[in-house]
Order: sequence, then structure tokens, then C-alpha cells
Amino acid sequence: MPIFIVFLALLLITLAFFYILSSQEKEKNELFHVMAHRFRSPISIIKWYTELLTDKSVGNLNDKQKEYFQEIYSATERLNETIDSLAILLQLQSNNLVLTTEKININNLIAQVLLKLQFKIQRHKLHLREVYLQNKDVFIDVDQRLLNIIIQSLLENSIKYTPENGNINIKVNALNNRVFIKIQDSGYRNQEKKSAMLSSSVNSRDAGFNLMLVKLILKKMQGHIDYKSEEKKGTIFSISLPS
Repeated sequence: MPIFIVFLALLLITLAFFYILSSQEKEKNELFHVMAHRFRSPISIIKWYTELLTDKSVGNLNDKQKEYFQEIYSATERLNETIDSLAILLQLQSNNLVLTTEKININNLIAQVLLKLQFKIQRHKLHLREVYLQNKDVFIDVDQRLLNIIIQSLLENSIKYTPENGNINIKVNALNNRVFIKIQDSGYRNQEKKSAMLSSSVNSRDAGFNLMLVKLILKKMQGHIDYKSEEKKGTIFSISLPS
């Protein structure tokens, strides 16, 4: 039941912010700041009590209880990430998003994202394979927060659509002052989903918010994304960025 409540909260937050996105510019900014503050307060309380329960402050938990509370904690993290993503979308729409670039190690960033998604990968019994450029670190001058959103959104999409015991492969390469990241999985998206995956808008039917945001962020970063899905073969997301 607590997990259901958290995911219901995520749905309500998403619907509320979609309403904000459809408002006039001035109303949009005012509504966002008010609602973001109101949502973050209860989210922080849920996280705090979850941490108390999992660190044995109120007694020991069995393995199943630990699993449930980990789910709740992950869901609250996702709520905060949704608020952050919608804030970025508002900034992109108003052309107010400022990139903060720094040299980062892509291999390390991907490792951090995979660690966050480890529970989902294990739960779906997926097989993960990482291939890096000659087993060397790849560095790039980029806004780390935005690249993190891109990588996590694409990996979460792969986890969602890849069948149990399926495969997810991540490949990183660098050539001619550009960095290439390919995420390939064994899940197929039908033609209707394919048309919605990388559209420039979102509606209640396709709910392609994360991938639309990925597309807009990459455009801002002078990057590019390509998408291909074939039945019985799987799906490939290929992104390139200036290094």
C-alpha cells in the first residue's frame, strides 16, 4: 500500500506539471515554483522516515520488508527527478536553460546510473554488457546533470521494454571530436510506440515525456539521437555529442 501511494503521488505530480506546461508563461513559472515546493516537502518526509526504518532505528526488518522500503525510497527519488526534469523542460521551452559544462568521465557516469538502476535490472533478470573504447576512459566536456538524465532515461526505457532474461548492451566510442553512446536491447517497440518515442510533444496517450525531454536536451547540447526497432531483433538508441 505505501508503494502504491508513492506511485500515485508520482502520477499526480506529472499530471499537475503537464497542466503547468499548458499555462501561459507567467502563470507557468509561478505555478511551478509553488507546486515544486509543496511537493518536495512531503517527499522529504517520506524519505526521512524510510531511512529511519531501514537503518534499524525502530527495529530489525526482514528481507521482504527491506525490499519494500527500498522500493519506496527509490520511488521518492524518482519523484524528485520528475520535478527536476519538468523544471528543465520549462527552461528549455522558455529558452532559459544555461549549460554548465565540465570534463567528466562517461564510463564513471554510466556506472553511477547503472548502480541506481541495479535493483530494476536484477528484478527483470536482465543481462547487461558494457563495451568501452579499448577499455579506456572516455572524457567529454558536457553538462553532467543533463547527460545523466539522457543516459538514465534511455536505460529505463530499455529496462521497461526488454523481456525477462533479455539483454541490454551499452557501447561507448569516440571519433572525430564526437562521443557516441549506443544502448541496444532485445525489446521491440511497435510502430505506434516508435512514432511517439522521439516526437516533439507529449499527450496522455503516448506519454513519451522522458524521450521527448532527451531529444530536446540533445538539441540544446548540439547532440543527435537515432532510434531503430525491429521485431525479433530489438531496439537501438544511438546518441552522439561533441566532445
